[in-house]
Amino acid sequence: MGSNRRHPHSAGELAQQRALRDARARGPLHSLSAEQLVLTSRAVTVVPDQVRLWGLAWLRFGDVDVQAVVRVRRWTDDALGVEVDIGGELLRCWVWQGACRRLEDRRAAW
Repeated sequence: MGSNRRHPHSAGELAQQRALRDARARGPLHSLSAEQLVLTSRAVTVVPDQVRLWGLAWLRFGDVDVQAVVRVRRWTDDALGVEVDIGGELLRCWVWQGACRRLEDRRAAW
């Protein structure tokens, strides 16, 4: 079988979307709690809208973990506020920094 030379990332991106839809059907997207984040006493850095920071993060939906490309929107010393697009809907959550690896480009994971 041949490869897609114009869009080599397409198969990986489609597989990720399928995995995210399946995981989402198992339950809601989990996020760190306010108690875990301690936002009342920690600084939060907000990423400007024009800046694109990408990561490969572990997300939890219900009882299922799935690894997905996410956009980093904010961070603290310990956690990242990320968003993920599932079929055109943006979902947001907080994850521990250790659950995310920085990507130079959103397609670098595929």
